[in-house]
Amino acid sequence: MSRKRIAALFAYIALAWGGSFVAIKIGLNTVSHAPVFFAALRLLVAAVVALPAAAFLAGDDDRWIPRTRNDIAVVAFGAVFIMGGANAFLFAGEQGTTSSVSSVLFSLNPVIATALAAVIVPEDDLSLSQGVGVLLGILGVVVVAHPTPSQLTGGHVVSELLVFCSALCIALGSVASQRFPANVNAIASTAWSLGAGGVLLLLVALALGEPITLNSAGPNFYLALAYLGILATAVAYTAYFSLIADIGAARTTLVSYLVPIVTAVVSVLFLSEPVTPFLVGGFALIVCGFLLVNRRVIARLLA
Repeated sequence: MSRKRIAALFAYIALAWGGSFVAIKIGLNTVSHAPVFFAALRLLVAAVVALPAAAFLAGDDDRWIPRTRNDIAVVAFGAVFIMGGANAFLFAGEQGTTSSVSSVLFSLNPVIATALAAVIVPEDDLSLSQGVGVLLGILGVVVVAHPTPSQLTGGHVVSELLVFCSALCIALGSVASQRFPANVNAIASTAWSLGAGGVLLLLVALALGEPITLNSAGPNFYLALAYLGILATAVAYTAYFSLIADIGAARTTLVSYLVPIVTAVVSVLFLSEPVTPFLVGGFALIVCGFLLVNRRVIARLLA
């Protein structure tokens, strides 16, 4: 893959995922009463695009269809945690906080994944520098939330905890699925997880009593949904796994730390959301935590 194509994919993923937090906020302005239903629609729209694309990209290779127990386990972890749980918590949490705060808290997931891997994957011990990195990441979350005693039960703190749970879901699903070496390829397993996760969230929305209707939805909602489902999910995930295949997971993960910067700019332009010192300081701590957690990998990349 040429450097120009790598740079283009990097830029696309950062822009698509950065804008997704703003698109969620725009959509929630219409369906604030049904955040889980909105999240389900995102996944189902993405699955409608991603599944045929996975079959086409596979060609004569039938590894795009889950067949073994490990294949099904990877798809199930993706559906329940990476797609379903992460999106449900993110959409519910973003009701009470800004897009920029959501994107910064969400960027903690690689740091959480390292801490979880030390517990779930026996050979992944947590070194001293990684432990410090995890603590810095958590401190960054506290700075972003900056709760006061009177706010500990307040709406914005609860919302930020929900977004934190979203990052936790992605980290847990990603680490747990590593215990199941699958035959199905990454793009295909993601596509199946999108569909299964979308159906799961529809059932959750029904169980929560959310109204499954779009009678009040206008053009802005449908534009936000199309952006989220197609550009920020189906296409962005395909680009993400293409990058992993060509430059490795370590380099590709770095795109996660461009996303909050894009979100901050877009949210100021479209939603007039403020960029506060707490937001900048917390993000800086999370980035430092990520650098410590991945110190050896980044040193190799720079060398």
